[in-house]
Amino acid sequence: MANNGDMTRGNPTKLLVMFAIPMMIGGVFQLMYNMVDTIVLGRFVGAGALASIGATTSTTACFLYFSTGITGAMSIVISQLLGSGDAARIRKAVANAIYLSVFFGVVIGLIAFFGARPLMMLLGTPDDIIDGSVLYIRITCGLIIAQIAYNAVASILKAIGDSKTPLYFLILCSFLNIILDLVFVLQFHMDVAGVAWATILSQFISAVLCFVYMHRKYEVLRFTRADMAFDKKINGDYLRYGLPMGATSCFLSVGMFVITGVINSFGSSVVAAYTVGSKVENVAVLLFNQFAFSCSVYTGQNFGAGDKERIYDGTKQAMRLVLGLSVVAAVLMLFFGKYVAMLFLDGGETEILSIACELIRIEAFFYPALGMVWLYNSALRGIGAVKPTIVSSVAELCCKIVISLTLSRVLGATGIWFAAPVGWVLGAAISIAVFYRGKWEKRLPPKVTE
Repeated sequence: MANNGDMTRGNPTKLLVMFAIPMMIGGVFQLMYNMVDTIVLGRFVGAGALASIGATTSTTACFLYFSTGITGAMSIVISQLLGSGDAARIRKAVANAIYLSVFFGVVIGLIAFFGARPLMMLLGTPDDIIDGSVLYIRITCGLIIAQIAYNAVASILKAIGDSKTPLYFLILCSFLNIILDLVFVLQFHMDVAGVAWATILSQFISAVLCFVYMHRKYEVLRFTRADMAFDKKINGDYLRYGLPMGATSCFLSVGMFVITGVINSFGSSVVAAYTVGSKVENVAVLLFNQFAFSCSVYTGQNFGAGDKERIYDGTKQAMRLVLGLSVVAAVLMLFFGKYVAMLFLDGGETEILSIACELIRIEAFFYPALGMVWLYNSALRGIGAVKPTIVSSVAELCCKIVISLTLSRVLGATGIWFAAPVGWVLGAAISIAVFYRGKWEKRLPPKVTE
């Protein structure tokens, strides 16, 4: 079975870089349309609208991360099937991915729509922004099936080593989102609802076009009516990997509710600063995050091929790459983070800018730890070792909660900004230890020979 995205042969660093670069470019465009939402609201509507979206961060993350856990399982299963060379099972896996996407899209959407206001009230969202927050969640998460559809197709394509096609359609999605943002907000004065509808419509259009392209281009992914029969084994594997990842992500987001509640207690200015600081962090980590995430496809294919030595060698090379890039990102943010933050705010919002810069500088020192969390958790997920990543993530979360609750009483909002970095250090230590302990080697299938 010919595959141009085969990571079971060749120099690991070169393969990872060539695979990650399109994903990194895609990350730029993904960030672009998220940033445009923030910039349009912050500059043309006001800090209140900006804070409305910022207050939803942990809530929208809860629904989104659960869904990405499910779609991420598709990448694990299909990359392992590709490594073993089972084309027939790959086609069935693609067909059955549709059922899973529709089911979770509907279920998560209903929960998000009806649970939006109770969740925002539970988090103590300030009265002046709660209506906007609820509206944003009901649109973006109530119709999350658009995001799930795109993520599912992108995960399948990445599993076979094609990171370029998702990039092309993500670029399309980004430009659509920018255009719709400007039209809905500036022309029709829809404010928060405008950026929410712009996001959903652009995702839906991109998902449909990407699926059609995938189905036509790749024979190995071109399922037939016979392949669409419900497959208990494949769906079982999806759920075996996806539910723990999704549930863990959801749990982490629920834990983040605590941190969000602490942030909300300091008022809408701190909420807005947190929103801006988070956006700047998203810009900074683009230098290394996709190199870390690409490791899951690499380890998944080589696990399917039964090549233990290649898994260790490639992960070590990826570690050096991610560490170097994360240090560069940290230096850039320490010197230029303020100017990136100014993109999101009106010139007169000096208090918000000052608080956001404090957050940016504190977290920048810990970017290498964040890179290691992402890298080793990705490597473990690729080989199907999902449980250790859960332990790492839960430990990271508990650390964040304890620190945000305690230090905020002593240092005010500044104390909250130390929560995530210390959690990254703890999570990285656990994931690295588990990976090199090597218990996953017992599940390694026989090595595939030419």
